[in-house]
Amino acid sequence: MQFTGIIKKAGDCYVGLCLELNIASQGESIEETKNMLQDACEEYLSYMKEKGLDNEIQPVPLDLLREFLIGDVDFVKPSREWKYSESITFMVSACV
Repeated sequence: MQFTGIIKKAGDCYVGLCLELNIASQGESIEETKNMLQDACEEYLSYMKEKGLDNEIQPVPLDLLREFLIGDVDFVKPSREWKYSESITFMVSACV
């Protein structure tokens, strides 16, 4: 299965979020965060399947996605002072 993951820098670490599963993880590097997010997605899907809760899997709510993407942005409007966290999007593969 393919899912979408977004990684952004947050302080001294990186935080990853899987959009379709509403699963988050973090790491000290982009690669570590990507691996941790993939592992978390696989564990989550395995647990949900084992418990028969497949139909209860929900994507990230829009308000939480907005907070993840711009929660630490100092200025939302583009200007010379605009600051942002660069986000990296990738596909997460999860096997159940």
